[in-house]
Amino acid sequence: MSHAVNALDHALRADPQGLAFLEQTASLYVLDAASTPGHPTTYGWWNFLNDALNEVERYESEGAASNLEGHVRLLATITRRVARRPPSSDRRLVKICFANASMTHMNLMANAQLSQSLVGSNAELRERNMGRIAAIVFDWSFHRTNSSAGHPTSAFSDPVAMEQFCGVLACNAVSSGPTAVRHLVTDWIVPGVDSQQLPPQAVVAIILHISVEARGKGCPAGTKDVISSLLPSVCKSIIGPILLESLREGDEGGSSGGENINHRIAAISLRSLESWCRANEIGAVKLHKIFNSTNINILVTIADALYSNSEAVIDAVSELIDTLLQLDEREASISQGLSIAQSLMNGVMSDTGLNSLDLARQITGENDTARPRILSEFVSAVGLQRFRFSERQTKGDVSVCRCLARTAAVVLTHAQDLIKKGTLEGSPDGLLDLLFKAVAHPSVYVCGIAVEALTNVAPSSAELSTKLLPFLQGKAIIPFHLIENDDGGLEEYINFRERVLADGLAGCYAGCNAFFLQSCSSAIEEFCQASPTSHLPYQLEAALFCMVAVAEKAVKTTDKRDLCTQLQRMISALAKSPSTTTSHPLVTMKACRFVNKYARVLPLCETNTAFEIASELAINAFNQDLSSFGSLQSIGDSSPLSEAANALKQLLCSSPALFSSPAALSALENAWKAPYDSKRIDVEEREILCSGLCAVLISFTPDQWTASVDNLARPVIACLNIVSKEADQIMGKGNYESAGPILIRLSNEIRLLAAIVHNFMKSKTDKPIDDRDRRKALIPLLHSSWPVLTYIGDKCASHTVVTSSIGKLLTESLLLVESEEELPLLNELVALAKTVITKSTSSSSVAPMLTFVEQVVDQHGTKRNDAIHNMIKDLILVSYEAILSSGKAEGSEHSQLIAATMFKTLSSCAKRCPLLLLTIARDGKESGEVIHCCMEASPQTLKSNEPDAIVITIRFLAMLISALKSISLESLDDGQKQLLVPVIDYINRSFRAEILISLVTLSCCGILPLDAVTDFASLIQQILSPSQWQDVEASISAAFCTNQFLLGDEVKTVAIATFKRCIESKYPASTFADMITDMWNMHQTDDTGAIAGGEAVLQFVKKFSKDR
Repeated sequence: MSHAVNALDHALRADPQGLAFLEQTASLYVLDAASTPGHPTTYGWWNFLNDALNEVERYESEGAASNLEGHVRLLATITRRVARRPPSSDRRLVKICFANASMTHMNLMANAQLSQSLVGSNAELRERNMGRIAAIVFDWSFHRTNSSAGHPTSAFSDPVAMEQFCGVLACNAVSSGPTAVRHLVTDWIVPGVDSQQLPPQAVVAIILHISVEARGKGCPAGTKDVISSLLPSVCKSIIGPILLESLREGDEGGSSGGENINHRIAAISLRSLESWCRANEIGAVKLHKIFNSTNINILVTIADALYSNSEAVIDAVSELIDTLLQLDEREASISQGLSIAQSLMNGVMSDTGLNSLDLARQITGENDTARPRILSEFVSAVGLQRFRFSERQTKGDVSVCRCLARTAAVVLTHAQDLIKKGTLEGSPDGLLDLLFKAVAHPSVYVCGIAVEALTNVAPSSAELSTKLLPFLQGKAIIPFHLIENDDGGLEEYINFRERVLADGLAGCYAGCNAFFLQSCSSAIEEFCQASPTSHLPYQLEAALFCMVAVAEKAVKTTDKRDLCTQLQRMISALAKSPSTTTSHPLVTMKACRFVNKYARVLPLCETNTAFEIASELAINAFNQDLSSFGSLQSIGDSSPLSEAANALKQLLCSSPALFSSPAALSALENAWKAPYDSKRIDVEEREILCSGLCAVLISFTPDQWTASVDNLARPVIACLNIVSKEADQIMGKGNYESAGPILIRLSNEIRLLAAIVHNFMKSKTDKPIDDRDRRKALIPLLHSSWPVLTYIGDKCASHTVVTSSIGKLLTESLLLVESEEELPLLNELVALAKTVITKSTSSSSVAPMLTFVEQVVDQHGTKRNDAIHNMIKDLILVSYEAILSSGKAEGSEHSQLIAATMFKTLSSCAKRCPLLLLTIARDGKESGEVIHCCMEASPQTLKSNEPDAIVITIRFLAMLISALKSISLESLDDGQKQLLVPVIDYINRSFRAEILISLVTLSCCGILPLDAVTDFASLIQQILSPSQWQDVEASISAAFCTNQFLLGDEVKTVAIATFKRCIESKYPASTFADMITDMWNMHQTDDTGAIAGGEAVLQFVKKFSKDR
């Protein structure tokens, strides 16, 4: 292989060097002054493209080009990116090449004639390449295939590569300016189409990509005006005739499938028409008017495209119809707004103003008249496709069925208002019939499209909802053939059912709620009374699913009598159902979720029977043996035990008094202790159950609380004592790998202690409770668990799984420290935290403990108590030391590690105790050591690839600025001033230098995630507000002078002026954020293109210029 094809080959094989070579060649030029001394040349993409085209043509002439389709596709794709770069940017890159080479070849810069010659040679090479590509795309031989093999006759004949090359010509014309676009269309394409000298596939592809590129952010100023002026001739002379002819020829002879060249031409024509309509905001009404002067009825032509056997054609026509109807709908909204404005302004505006408003109203009013007629035509035309839908379904053509369903869904969505009002010309029955056929289609994709469309209409029509419900109930049954398959089909179906089908059921419930409840009740009763079969559990599960899907709406109804009646029927039926059916894991999961969703309604039933049966269902789930069901134990994102835990929690919380009997308490105790009797229950489920149990305990009298909490925690603490000894024995022998399961068990049990503390403190009850009584009941729990917790903290602190649970328990235990009376307890908590942090050997094991430190600061940082402030200081310094030590061990950058780990905690310090934060330092270190480290790290963490790290850094810096504003130096004594002033000066300098440069560069150059743009803009304004222009001018200028800023001098001037105005006067924060966001958006484009001088830039300058 020659060098160009070889480079493409390496890139196709994902070779990093090959990819890097192509990327660099597409992005810059290099100077070759050594090959021919005295005659230097530049080398860039246009040189590479010329070489590659020569090599491919040579290989083809030698008959060795059979495997070059991929190479040509890649070549065309990258060339399209480079063609987005306007000639002016090419010239700039060549000059940059000279500047970079001037250090070794100073004479080149001095020879202006040589420099200009090289620039001109590169421009000429670009034009030559465009001529070669035009010759390729307009060569009829490249649009034919080998009739015997059905393959392209050349690598250039590949449809994908050919369309990309057409895109290259379009990109080059658009990037060269409006005149070039007009020249290409009017002087080349239109005459070529009229004389039938140009291949229609190439013509419509170029026309398509002209409109696509013209809608880009970087298109030159004036492009959109040219596109608008060319629209009539493009539609009438190019797209319309080619579309009509390709549709006529595409399915000639009754071909029932497969793609041919006419299908491709028709699909591209439809895509092109859609793109030009979108670019000019032309809906069906205006498009029809454009074609009135021709012999083409464009609406009939679009309807005819629906009869194509090509998926690509039907998909494209669906997209076109959607766009046209969307734009018409937007026009209708404008018309309605003008009508309202006219009625409001009568008697207020002058006659001239009212006449202008009336004229605009008349123009848009034409849309109001024509739109219902056109929509009715589409409804009728698409409705006729119902027969073809059945035909294609019989032949197994899922693709065409999907496209037809999508088209029907689009039309129904836009016509639904006319259908509701009864103003549709004709009947929608054909359209609805097609959609119901689609709902019954076995493909979840076809079905899902139709269900989503009908869901929007169902709530307003009881008749439609009643008809749709049986279809959806049938679809809710998990297909039996998917259960044992592992090809991903079951996961796809579950996603469809949980998202699409559930919404459809909710829509049906809104339209016929009484019928819905009666239908589901009857189904559940029927399935519970039927003789057991292999399919019966799936049918019962589906009926329960339907009730779960509408629970959110059902429980919010004002009159719940009918709901309670039907719930009693359902739950009574479940109680009588054979255990072989209800013990199936799918039925258990759905029955428990059903109980969970309706738990707060069950106590409203006439008797407690339904509530008691529901409680038995949930509790019995903990005793079921599901091991024989294999993968059925966890379909979707749930399991029987997790659903049972959630159901039991809701029942316990909704009516805890009903569980106060000895029998009920005994059943709950057995469920709680089940994990200690070799029953595997995940810790998440046990935490959920703990929440419900605490709701029951809190309903007891306060004098019973201590014993009840002790009874709840006793098995947990006993387990901790046993497991901690096992862990010590295993790790004492050096078997750290085998200690993993033991450490997880330790962590889980500590999490349960945290759950007990949290839920007991937060559980709600109808009677008034003194929180001091809650704390008194929990303190013995901490005392009894403290020895083993201290032991675990000392021995296992290097394991993140353990420290995360200890940190959680300590954080929850802060709920017990409300006043200075509980300071001894706070001291114990802090002591254990310091032990764990000190023993930690990695930043990951320290990080979980910082949540506790943060909570201590939030809860007690504002208190004027030296003992508390010393605790906070000790915690921060211990954490700081631990992270520094772990950084050395891990080889990480200390300052960045501190920032990533501690910023959230230090934000709390800045808010609650700023003076303490600014002075924290280790013994023998300069005051403010910690904050110095943080300021040094901030510019780097702002550039992090982790969005969370960026957000935390921004919040810390914003909180630090607020803290500085809150400090009054006049209120401090001389000693405090001596410590604080140097620290504050350093912080201010950092904000106005490195941090400000990073903030402006990252936001205005479009580098950071979009979610952070508003926060960055706010922080920039906070930095600018108290500053003087001379303090920040250099930093702001430096940020805009980087190579990453692509918007040109006009935007730079306007942006810098706006920054200056933020300092000199109060500038609206929302407007400033809009400016930053607009610059960010303009940078989100191809890196080889250009933004400066484009339409978006001119709009930006006009919008934010001071003189606007």
